[in-house]
This record gives sequence, structure tokens and C-alpha cells, in this order.
Amino acid sequence: MLDLVDTAFGNINLSILCKAVTQTGLIGTLRGGPFTILAPDNDAFAKMPDGMLDYLMENESELKSILLYHLIPGRHTVEELTKLYSTNTALDKPVEIQVSGKMLALNTSHVVTKNLEATNGLIHVIDKVLLPPK
Repeated sequence: MLDLVDTAFGNINLSILCKAVTQTGLIGTLRGGPFTILAPDNDAFAKMPDGMLDYLMENESELKSILLYHLIPGRHTVEELTKLYSTNTALDKPVEIQVSGKMLALNTSHVVTKNLEATNGLIHVIDKVLLPPK
């Protein structure tokens, strides 16, 4: 089994996220853990307002803050997350959790692929980029 970094880098739908992780120097952090990554897929990045992704790629500190907001310390399955109302992220800001039927929402994003196993955590692919509260 691969670690979080190699699992994400092996998923073509997470290539923009992987580029951002590389650019911000978070690969070393993600080789530690355990962590749960709320991983926006390429379609999620495409839904961002025009120019925002380019802006973030040029502003490393803001990009890093956003990436840390997608990282939850510890290994949390979707089933475990559904029992919570919120959870704290590596940015030390909470993300809200809502359950509707079988759909898990984190703030305004929905989990589209759950519980991708890695040696040092889990990846849940989400359909929107989460923006941390100010």
C-alpha cells in the first residue's frame, strides 16, 4: 500500500492538487501523519472563479493555507465523519459536516469518492475547493 502522497500522485483526477502540494512544500508533511485529506479533484478546481487558481498558484502562503484547510489530523473514515458536526483542520479552523441521506457534505462540498486507503491515512475526494473562514 502507498502513502498519501503516492496515492494522490497516482490519481490523474488529483493532478492539480498534487501540483499545489508540490509548490507549497507540503509533500514532507503529507508523508507523516496520519492524516485525512479532503482532496478537491480537478473538476473542483475548474469550478473556482476565473483567475483564482492562477492567483493562488502565484501566492504560496494563501495556497498553503487553503491546502491545510483540506487536511484533518488523524485517520477518519467517512462513516466516522458522519457522526460529527464539525472537525478541526490542520489550519486550526473547523470544517462543518452535514449528512443528507447517503451524501456527506463538508461546508458546501460533497464527498464523491470516499475512504481511499493509504499507509498513513485516508483520502476523500470532494467536488469543491474549501475556502477557510477568515
